[in-house]
Amino acid sequence: MKKIRFILVGGFLGAGKTTALCRLAKYFTDKGLRVGLITNDQADNLVDTHLVRIEGFNVEEIPGGCFCCKFNDLLKAADNLIAKVKPDVILAEPVGSCTDLVATVIKPLKLYHKDNFKVSSYTTLLDPRRAKDMITSGTLGGFSKNVAYIFKKQLEESDIIALNKIDKLSHTQSYGMLSLLKKRFPKSKIIGVSSRTGKGFGHWIDLVRTEKSGSNILDLDYDIYAEGEAELGWLNSVVELCAKSPFSTEKFLRALTLRIKNSLKEIPAEIAHLKLALSTGLGNSLIHLTRSSQGLEFFRKESGRSLKARLIANARVHVDPESLRGIFTDVLNKLCKEEGIGFRILSQQYFRPGRPVPVYRIR
Repeated sequence: MKKIRFILVGGFLGAGKTTALCRLAKYFTDKGLRVGLITNDQADNLVDTHLVRIEGFNVEEIPGGCFCCKFNDLLKAADNLIAKVKPDVILAEPVGSCTDLVATVIKPLKLYHKDNFKVSSYTTLLDPRRAKDMITSGTLGGFSKNVAYIFKKQLEESDIIALNKIDKLSHTQSYGMLSLLKKRFPKSKIIGVSSRTGKGFGHWIDLVRTEKSGSNILDLDYDIYAEGEAELGWLNSVVELCAKSPFSTEKFLRALTLRIKNSLKEIPAEIAHLKLALSTGLGNSLIHLTRSSQGLEFFRKESGRSLKARLIANARVHVDPESLRGIFTDVLNKLCKEEGIGFRILSQQYFRPGRPVPVYRIR
């Protein structure tokens, strides 16, 4: 059997992994290659999976823990893609709060499944605002030192560090940040990319194609790692909306996201990533923000005016999950009452991630 190229792209919450993987998938598809994607989270009903599907790509979702703890599920997801798509390339996106992926995912794939996969260089995507916090102060604005520890370790184990969203930086800003990253992380290739525009993707793909992967194995304190993950509150919710007269779904989505943001700001609780997707018969609208001080940003605006809609909400916030659930439910209830919209929560999960227990850890 021909070996499948396996490309793992990590990065902290909000780094732009899903957008990057969709652009990579389009690149390989345009080259005539078959592509499958695997998304991953601590819970199911992911906005990321929804986005990949509406982009037209085949995707498998692994909930309930990171690839390291769900390694056998990762193999099953790959098998499912092989059966459905016969992919030449598999693109995989781990949970944004996970690290130690070289020792727990890449090394086991290379050791035990080398006949099936060509494992490419491991990339960590980096948000420039988070990068600036880490480079200038050694901290992660709004987060504890334990969460900052995870962020730093994600970068240390990377074959490639890709500074994302450089389209939002001036040439001087991007050059200065890339230079600092090269000094701070000399074992990694440092590049600049834009998942939105495709800038830098040609160089990135050339680097990714190499199989010199997994050389930076971490010296990791799992107690600090587990404490850092457990400080983040997780919420995944699916909601059915129904009104007596058509309402502007995009106006609703913007108002809901802004009110959640403002309510969290009052606590205060730093947002790692807040993503909401709303679907109607007309299409899909997606909105997100990656920190409490950021403005709202739409991915898509296609859902129009409708009587009915389906909402998927994913929130990762530095706050206890019960408070996060209470804020989301309260804001949703008040906004729907004001707009004359009925709602029904179909699914809701809220929790703190448990301690990582990898299936393998090969040093």
